[in-house]
Amino acid sequence: MTNPIPTQTNPVQHFQLTPFDPLPVEFNLSVGGHISRPNAETIQIHYQVTGDLNAVVIPQRTNPPVRRDELWTTTCLELFIGAKTSSPYWEFNLSPNGDWNIYKLSDYRTNLTPELHYQDLASTMHSAASHFELNLVCPIPVDIKTSPKLDVAICAVMQFKHGPISYWALNHGGAEADFHRRDGFVLNL
Repeated sequence: MTNPIPTQTNPVQHFQLTPFDPLPVEFNLSVGGHISRPNAETIQIHYQVTGDLNAVVIPQRTNPPVRRDELWTTTCLELFIGAKTSSPYWEFNLSPNGDWNIYKLSDYRTNLTPELHYQDLASTMHSAASHFELNLVCPIPVDIKTSPKLDVAICAVMQFKHGPISYWALNHGGAEADFHRRDGFVLNL
Protein backbone atom coordinates (compact mmCIF):
# COMPACT_ATOMS: atom_id res chain seq x y z
CA MET A 1 0.00 0.00 0.00
CA THR A 2 1.37 3.41 -0.91
CA ASN A 3 1.13 6.45 1.32
CA PRO A 4 -1.06 9.25 0.00
CA ILE A 5 0.55 12.52 -0.99
CA PRO A 6 0.01 15.23 1.62
CA THR A 7 -2.69 17.66 0.52
CA GLN A 8 -0.55 20.74 1.21
CA THR A 9 1.34 22.15 -1.71
CA ASN A 10 5.11 21.88 -1.74
CA PRO A 11 6.98 25.16 -1.58
CA VAL A 12 8.70 26.64 -4.59
CA GLN A 13 12.38 25.69 -4.64
CA HIS A 14 14.79 28.03 -6.40
CA PHE A 15 17.83 26.61 -8.18
CA GLN A 16 21.04 27.82 -9.76
CA LEU A 17 22.99 25.49 -12.04
CA THR A 18 26.76 25.44 -12.35
CA PRO A 19 28.81 24.31 -15.35
CA PHE A 20 30.85 21.13 -15.01
CA ASP A 21 33.90 22.83 -16.50
CA PRO A 22 34.59 26.50 -15.77
CA LEU A 23 33.42 28.73 -18.59
CA PRO A 24 35.97 30.70 -20.56
CA VAL A 25 36.09 34.23 -19.19
CA GLU A 26 34.43 35.67 -22.30
CA PHE A 27 31.22 33.67 -21.69
CA ASN A 28 28.80 35.43 -19.36
CA LEU A 29 25.95 33.00 -18.69
CA SER A 30 23.66 32.04 -15.82
CA VAL A 31 21.11 29.20 -15.67
CA GLY A 32 18.57 29.16 -12.84
CA GLY A 33 14.90 29.08 -12.03
CA HIS A 34 12.41 27.46 -9.70
CA ILE A 35 10.45 24.23 -9.38
CA SER A 36 7.46 23.06 -7.36
CA ARG A 37 5.01 20.22 -6.98
CA PRO A 38 1.75 22.14 -6.54
CA ASN A 39 -0.32 18.97 -6.13
CA ALA A 40 0.06 15.18 -6.15
CA GLU A 41 -0.06 14.93 -9.93
CA THR A 42 1.90 17.89 -11.30
CA ILE A 43 5.36 19.41 -11.48
CA GLN A 44 5.94 23.03 -12.48
CA ILE A 45 9.37 24.22 -13.54
CA HIS A 46 10.63 27.59 -14.71
CA TYR A 47 14.08 27.92 -16.28
CA GLN A 48 15.78 31.25 -16.86
CA VAL A 49 18.96 31.58 -18.90
CA THR A 50 20.56 35.00 -18.78
CA GLY A 51 23.70 36.58 -20.17
CA ASP A 52 25.33 36.80 -23.57
CA LEU A 53 22.85 34.71 -25.55
CA ASN A 54 24.51 35.73 -28.82
CA ALA A 55 27.23 33.24 -27.88
CA VAL A 56 24.72 30.37 -27.41
CA VAL A 57 23.14 28.15 -30.08
CA ILE A 58 19.39 28.46 -29.49
CA PRO A 59 17.32 26.19 -31.75
CA GLN A 60 14.63 28.10 -33.61
CA ARG A 61 10.96 27.57 -32.78
CA THR A 62 9.18 24.82 -34.70
CA ASN A 63 5.47 24.75 -35.35
CA PRO A 64 4.08 22.68 -33.91
CA PRO A 65 6.69 21.44 -31.41
CA VAL A 66 7.26 17.70 -31.69
CA ARG A 67 8.71 14.78 -29.76
CA ARG A 68 12.31 14.45 -30.94
CA ASP A 69 15.30 12.30 -29.97
CA GLU A 70 18.79 13.55 -29.18
CA LEU A 71 17.79 17.04 -28.11
CA TRP A 72 20.79 16.96 -25.75
CA THR A 73 23.19 17.31 -28.71
CA THR A 74 22.58 21.08 -28.64
CA THR A 75 21.15 23.59 -26.17
CA CYS A 76 18.59 21.71 -24.08
CA LEU A 77 17.05 22.06 -20.63
CA GLU A 78 16.65 18.83 -18.70
CA LEU A 79 14.81 17.46 -15.70
CA PHE A 80 15.28 14.05 -14.09
CA ILE A 81 12.82 12.64 -11.56
CA GLY A 82 12.52 9.39 -9.67
CA ALA A 83 10.82 8.03 -6.58
CA LYS A 84 13.03 8.21 -3.52
CA THR A 85 12.96 4.46 -2.85
CA SER A 86 13.15 2.93 -6.35
CA SER A 87 15.58 2.66 -9.27
CA PRO A 88 13.48 3.75 -12.28
CA TYR A 89 13.66 7.40 -13.26
CA TRP A 90 12.47 9.72 -16.03
CA GLU A 91 14.45 12.12 -18.19
CA PHE A 92 12.65 15.18 -19.59
CA ASN A 93 14.38 16.98 -22.49
CA LEU A 94 13.11 20.46 -23.36
CA SER A 95 14.45 22.38 -26.32
CA PRO A 96 14.14 26.17 -26.39
CA ASN A 97 12.32 25.68 -29.71
CA GLY A 98 9.49 23.74 -28.04
CA ASP A 99 10.54 20.25 -29.14
CA TRP A 100 10.60 17.72 -26.31
CA ASN A 101 10.99 14.14 -25.22
CA ILE A 102 10.55 12.08 -22.07
CA TYR A 103 12.38 8.82 -21.48
CA LYS A 104 11.95 6.18 -18.80
CA LEU A 105 15.03 4.31 -17.56
CA SER A 106 14.83 1.21 -15.38
CA ASP A 107 18.11 1.99 -13.59
CA TYR A 108 21.29 4.01 -14.14
CA ARG A 109 21.50 4.55 -17.93
CA THR A 110 19.56 1.29 -18.48
CA ASN A 111 16.68 0.62 -20.91
CA LEU A 112 16.20 4.17 -22.19
CA THR A 113 12.74 4.12 -23.78
CA PRO A 114 10.36 6.94 -24.75
CA GLU A 115 7.63 7.37 -22.13
CA LEU A 116 4.52 6.87 -24.24
CA HIS A 117 2.06 8.04 -21.57
CA TYR A 118 2.95 11.52 -22.83
CA GLN A 119 1.62 12.42 -26.26
CA ASP A 120 2.30 16.13 -25.88
CA LEU A 121 4.41 18.29 -23.63
CA ALA A 122 3.61 21.94 -24.05
CA SER A 123 6.08 24.44 -22.71
CA THR A 124 5.93 28.19 -23.02
CA MET A 125 8.92 30.23 -24.00
CA HIS A 126 9.79 33.88 -23.71
CA SER A 127 13.00 35.32 -25.09
CA ALA A 128 14.76 38.66 -25.29
CA ALA A 129 18.29 39.74 -26.21
CA SER A 130 19.74 38.96 -22.80
CA HIS A 131 17.58 36.09 -21.51
CA PHE A 132 15.19 33.31 -22.32
CA GLU A 133 12.69 31.62 -20.07
CA LEU A 134 10.99 28.27 -20.43
CA ASN A 135 7.99 27.25 -18.33
CA LEU A 136 6.56 23.77 -18.09
CA VAL A 137 3.61 22.40 -16.16
CA CYS A 138 3.36 18.65 -16.63
CA PRO A 139 1.86 15.55 -15.08
CA ILE A 140 4.15 13.40 -12.96
CA PRO A 141 4.79 10.00 -14.61
CA VAL A 142 2.01 7.55 -13.76
CA ASP A 143 4.40 5.03 -12.13
CA ILE A 144 5.51 7.49 -9.44
CA LYS A 145 2.48 9.76 -9.12
CA THR A 146 1.63 8.35 -5.67
CA SER A 147 5.17 8.60 -4.34
CA PRO A 148 5.26 10.94 -1.34
CA LYS A 149 8.81 12.10 -2.23
CA LEU A 150 10.43 12.58 -5.60
CA ASP A 151 14.17 13.01 -6.12
CA VAL A 152 14.90 15.64 -8.76
CA ALA A 153 17.92 16.66 -10.83
CA ILE A 154 17.81 19.83 -12.91
CA CYS A 155 20.35 20.16 -15.71
CA ALA A 156 21.11 21.98 -18.93
CA VAL A 157 23.25 21.54 -22.01
CA MET A 158 24.52 24.80 -23.46
CA GLN A 159 26.06 24.73 -26.92
CA PHE A 160 28.21 27.74 -27.69
CA LYS A 161 28.57 29.02 -31.25
CA HIS A 162 32.33 29.24 -30.83
CA GLY A 163 33.52 27.01 -28.07
CA PRO A 164 32.67 23.91 -26.12
CA ILE A 165 29.37 22.32 -25.23
CA SER A 166 28.84 23.05 -21.56
CA TYR A 167 27.05 20.76 -19.10
CA TRP A 168 25.24 22.43 -16.20
CA ALA A 169 23.70 20.82 -13.10
CA LEU A 170 22.81 21.35 -9.46
CA ASN A 171 25.45 18.83 -8.44
CA HIS A 172 28.33 17.27 -10.37
CA GLY A 173 29.32 14.20 -8.39
CA GLY A 174 31.69 12.37 -10.70
CA ALA A 175 34.87 12.77 -12.67
CA GLU A 176 32.80 13.41 -15.83
CA ALA A 177 29.62 15.38 -16.46
CA ASP A 178 26.87 12.81 -15.97
CA PHE A 179 23.27 13.91 -15.39
CA HIS A 180 22.13 10.32 -14.72
CA ARG A 181 23.99 9.88 -11.42
CA ARG A 182 21.47 9.61 -8.58
CA ASP A 183 23.71 11.71 -6.33
CA GLY A 184 22.80 14.55 -8.68
CA PHE A 185 19.10 14.19 -7.82
CA VAL A 186 19.48 16.63 -4.92
CA LEU A 187 16.08 18.33 -4.77
CA ASN A 188 13.10 16.67 -3.10
CA LEU A 189 9.50 17.31 -4.15
